[in-house]
Formats: sequence, C-alpha cells, structure tokens
Amino acid sequence: MKSLLVGLFALSFSAIANGEVEMVRMETAPNMIRADLYYQTPLSTPKAVLVLCPGANGEGKDLIEAAAWMDFAKQNQLGLVGLSFASTVTAIHDGSGYYYASKGSGQKLLDGIKKIYHKDLPILVYGFSGGAHFTSRFEEWMPQRVIAWCADSAGWWDVPVKSNFSPPGIVACGDKDPRYGASLTYFKQGRASAKPWLWVSLGGIGHAGSPKLDDFVRSYFASVLDSNAKKSAFVDIDLKTVLQSPEAQASPSLTGWLPSDTLLASWRIIHEP
Repeated sequence: MKSLLVGLFALSFSAIANGEVEMVRMETAPNMIRADLYYQTPLSTPKAVLVLCPGANGEGKDLIEAAAWMDFAKQNQLGLVGLSFASTVTAIHDGSGYYYASKGSGQKLLDGIKKIYHKDLPILVYGFSGGAHFTSRFEEWMPQRVIAWCADSAGWWDVPVKSNFSPPGIVACGDKDPRYGASLTYFKQGRASAKPWLWVSLGGIGHAGSPKLDDFVRSYFASVLDSNAKKSAFVDIDLKTVLQSPEAQASPSLTGWLPSDTLLASWRIIHEP
C-alpha cells in the first residue's frame, strides 16, 4: 500500500510539474481537414515555443508527452506544442495541403501559438517525414519567427529561397531511406546560398525517427538558445573536419555550419556520410 501511494504521488507530482496536455482546435485553412495543436499547459510565461511535427497527418500529442522533450522544454523555459494538422492525400501531393505553410497552415500555427500563450513567441521547430515537409517550408515562409529548426526525411523539397536572413537548421535523413538523395540535394542547395545549415546522415536507418537524432537536436537547439555558447564552426560534411571560413566559402555545398564548436564531437558520432 505504501509503495502504491508513493507511486500515485509521483505521478501526480509529475503531472503538476509538467502541466497538463490540452488541445486547441481551429478552423481549417483551405485544403486542410484538421487544424489542431496539442500543448503542455504553460506553468509560467515561456521565452519561446518548441513545435514538434509528426509524420503525414499525424497527431503530435505523443511527441509532447515524451519525458525528454518535457524536460528540455522545462529546462529552457519553452512552451511545448505538438502539430496535429491534416490534409487529403491529393492536397498533400498537389502542393496545396498543410505541408505548404504559405498556403494557410503556417498562419494557423502562428494563430494557435498566439491563442495558447497570448503573445507572438519565437519558435523552434522539428519535424519528421510529413513534419519535415511542414518544417522546411514554415522556416522559409516565416524565417523571422524561427530561432532554429530540424527537418528529417522529407520525400520531396522545394528549392531553397535566397534571402538576407535564414535561421540555423539541420537537414537529416537515414542513409537507407529512399528520401536520402532528395534530402542531401536540398541541403546542398541551401548551403550553396550560404544558409547556416548542417547535414546529418544517419547510418543504417531507413524511414524512421531516430532517438539519437532527437538527442542531438536538443543539444543543437540548446546551443542556439545559449547566448554564452562558444564560437560557431564550419565542417566538411564528408571528412568531418573543421574548416576555416574562407575554405567553407569556397565550397559551401560540401560544408555544414555548427552553432557552437562544442557540438563537434557529438555531430561526428551521429553523422555517418
């Protein structure tokens, strides 16, 4: 009985510490059939919001209930939101569905964040597969709201838009995933335009999420959020060596950008070109 009471107390305390998961439902944009956001009830005013984006037409509730993401959000004073948008398969493939943030879904996310937190917060965004489609297009549609991002294993990508400002980001894919070539090409196109992006090639992984990538993304986001982080670094994405800025500028599509050189060791471990 005593152990049962202790267990119930621990569960209750955990719920209080992390907030309750709630959902806000908004009117859909054109070519959307669902526009919901799950979120951890904020216990204090967050500095920014972390948006986790599941695969095609997925619901983000499970993502924001993961202990690692709840702890990360708490440690960094972040709101935590799980994207739960959906469109028909036809709309997804004809370029009008929620994958395409500029067609209305991006504004739905911004409206939902404003509704939840009562202010326009800066955003960290991480998406896998269908979520990567939304993530990559959202950060290019609204770069001024994005602190950093990661897009993992989208099936197809738009040509990166040249701009005067681009938030730092990660393009990732498993090397056993048929989406690998398209993902690497997108990364190289972005780097050719001098965007501050990093490539992560996940060895031996097909089309699946990666806990190792999740860990690295948390470290990457924390580094971007840390105003006292050590200096950034350019890296050769094939040799995994550090480059000087002139070398990186000479062959940008063969290089990546790290927001802090403290991430070098962990990137070398996870990245298998």
